[in-house]
Amino acid sequence: MTYMNNKTKYLLKNTGILTISNFATKIISFLLVPLYTEILSTFEYGSYDLITASVGFIFPILSLNIVDAIMRFSLDSSQSKNDIGKIGLIYVLRSNIIVSFAILALYLFDVFPALNEIYGLAILYYFFSSFYTYLIQFAKGCENVKTLGISGVLGTIIIIIFNIIFLVVLKLGIMGMFWASIITQAINCGYLGVKLSLFTRIKEGKYNRDLEKQMLLYCIPLIATTLGWWINNASDKYIVAFYLGASANGILAISYKLPTIINTLQSIFIQAWQISAIKEYGTEDASGFYGNVFSKINLMMCASCSWLIILAIPIAKLLFAKDFFDAWRYSPFLIISSVMNSASGLLGPILSARKNSKALALSAVYGATANIVLNIILVYYLGIQGATIATLISSFIIFIVRKFAVGNDIKIRNNSIIVITWVMLCVQAFIEIYINNYIVQIVLMMLMLLMNWNEVHQIGATFVRAIKNGKRGFSNPL
Repeated sequence: MTYMNNKTKYLLKNTGILTISNFATKIISFLLVPLYTEILSTFEYGSYDLITASVGFIFPILSLNIVDAIMRFSLDSSQSKNDIGKIGLIYVLRSNIIVSFAILALYLFDVFPALNEIYGLAILYYFFSSFYTYLIQFAKGCENVKTLGISGVLGTIIIIIFNIIFLVVLKLGIMGMFWASIITQAINCGYLGVKLSLFTRIKEGKYNRDLEKQMLLYCIPLIATTLGWWINNASDKYIVAFYLGASANGILAISYKLPTIINTLQSIFIQAWQISAIKEYGTEDASGFYGNVFSKINLMMCASCSWLIILAIPIAKLLFAKDFFDAWRYSPFLIISSVMNSASGLLGPILSARKNSKALALSAVYGATANIVLNIILVYYLGIQGATIATLISSFIIFIVRKFAVGNDIKIRNNSIIVITWVMLCVQAFIEIYINNYIVQIVLMMLMLLMNWNEVHQIGATFVRAIKNGKRGFSNPL
């Protein structure tokens, strides 16, 4: 029991630190939405969203997704972190050289004249975005969670300041958004680089070709995983823009802001969970520990999802200005999709612990294929709402594939209740969008909690013990 307590305390400690960091970052980003919707047009915001999403597509391909290997191999005590950091940095820098030459060619040959003024910003954005991603994964691998937490808070303060300067004071529009992002990431890169003693690590690290080969064997299959997640979260933007125009994509992009709350909650935990799941793999009753955590986190995500769907319209009235208000209609199914992504995210680190990157890739390929096909069909017939439904279905497919791949490595009680709970959330979303009856939604939420009463009771008991124990913390695991 003491060992189990230590595992849980380690997980909760990391979660607490990352909560402060990520909650501040994501929530402030969420609260900046009124600023964006008031100052920018739907076309400007939709265009910015497409450009930043494109960076998420290009980076894993050009870097061979090396950042995933950096985190996983750095957690292995038998490997040199300095060697891992050096190998990873080389691949990140190579990707930047390729991008720089590609953008320079576009400029010289005047391929897209309308984009000539932002080509320089695009190079800077890619450089600092890729380098920041590299440093985050390296910090996780070094278990330097406190540094990550401080970095998140620092970034929050900086992005607020520069958004106000560039958007409100200087009125630079879309250019201002790019400059605010670039400067924020640049300062965070400097901070993380210093705290991780990156220069010293790279200088002392060796170019270990055997280690490089192992890292590539692990991370190259994960390119499909990363791109699959990207497709599941971004392909709808391109298809909506193609069918309905950039302004429609601006509406869709804003509709993703409500799911940001769920994404914030799950991303905080997943970052800590990645470390714990890998460290605990193969230990006594690891499958029970995994299943216990999964059930309770899923329930908390579902409860948060239900409340957020109920509050969709009031939140939209507060945050979405002008033409952006209708974005609330497209949030409910995206919110449920985030819950399913959270469930898949809990299974992913277990597969990573097994270094089963093929299973991760397979789930991503299935999900991405379904997402593209469904988006093409549903957006054509249902408009923007078709994109949200396509995202929801593909998220469920990813979860199913991962659940089968994990097998007996996780013991989840009452799988059927989990699925029924998700179905009830879908019914609630339909009621919110097309009927808008709050009483029925609240009744559905209460039924969901009653179905999961065992988990509700255990979560409540855990927090009661935590309060009673005070500084001693949690006496029993989740």
